[in-house]
Amino acid sequence: MNKKLFNLLLSAGFLLFIFGVFFFYIVAGDNKVSILESRNLAQEPTYSAEAVASGDYMRAWDSFFNDQFPRRDAFTELNMRVNELALGQDVYKDVYVAPDGYLLTKVESYTKDDAKKIAKRINNVGKELQTLDVKTSLVVVPNKSTVFEDKFPTYYPSFGREGYNRLMPLIDDTYVQNIDVSQILYKNKEKPNMFFYTDHHWQATAAFLASEKVTKDMNPGVKQLTKDDWTWKMEGLPFYGSDARKTTSALASKSDQVMVATQKNLSAPYKLDVIQEQRDSLYVMSRLTDPAVYANRYTAYIGTDYPELHITSPDPLTKKNLLIFKDSYANAFIQFIAPYYANVHVLDLRYYKNLDLQAYVKKYKIDDTLLFFNNNSIYATPQLTTFH
Repeated sequence: MNKKLFNLLLSAGFLLFIFGVFFFYIVAGDNKVSILESRNLAQEPTYSAEAVASGDYMRAWDSFFNDQFPRRDAFTELNMRVNELALGQDVYKDVYVAPDGYLLTKVESYTKDDAKKIAKRINNVGKELQTLDVKTSLVVVPNKSTVFEDKFPTYYPSFGREGYNRLMPLIDDTYVQNIDVSQILYKNKEKPNMFFYTDHHWQATAAFLASEKVTKDMNPGVKQLTKDDWTWKMEGLPFYGSDARKTTSALASKSDQVMVATQKNLSAPYKLDVIQEQRDSLYVMSRLTDPAVYANRYTAYIGTDYPELHITSPDPLTKKNLLIFKDSYANAFIQFIAPYYANVHVLDLRYYKNLDLQAYVKKYKIDDTLLFFNNNSIYATPQLTTFH
């Protein structure tokens, strides 16, 4: 290659780089958050001589370029689709893509020692609450992947039922009423709208079936509401949930909608009090019309996972006050137990810190306490059962 041609190609490459950067600045978005990846996106770095000297500036610029690249989500989805078609890949991250359209997150295997530690914390809090004349109940919900565990292939097993069966016998019924809703969910799993196809949560339909046993066991002799006491309607825009945010919608053969249950014949709305926010509904309906296809529409139930919230029932079936310790699976369930209590106080110990349990129980005159978690989070997130 002669020197003239080499210089020409070098100049062309340099100009291509300059115009490429210029083009990127024109078309790149100013996106703050990736809903698909559930993370904040890198923003344009601030220039400084120190950052250039250390190399931090170019590394930050590289992250900015990657995160703000035009149509980034579309390229991510295309890459997933190519992997599926060309390589026959059906497991992405920890999600299995089942032939019938369900996206299922694998539940890891937990040891007997893990189960013993959790059971000890639960039994101890039940014992403590008993000294305050407060009844404690436990509901461990088999999550979607556990209910549909038979869909996992032998080369990619999930261990939700194993963990569930290890923990349940260790709960001491001297202190804690252990309410088993597993068989209800297994028996009815093929009914429509029990679980989302693309999100790891359950729908209100499944939560209601579980609630029928929970409310009866916690309030024997009290009038029980039936499914006919609610209207049931699929509402909101179609969306792709938490499992699809891992695999992208390219591998989701079905989208989801949210089942909304509206209680009939109320004399007034429920009052919901969250930090700096009061609402007259147990739903946040605006979440159902967010145009983003990866929007977290499950938060239409109650809202996000607040550290603390308080609910006042307009027509309570008892005069008692309930305290719920929860994970996000409780969000679709709370609407069905709220009618049985004058006041429902809800704590998510992932976010509520420095709990003084005895003081809290006395302050709100708690009669019953419900520990409500899914079978994966109760193992994977120790904060949920760390009551002190």
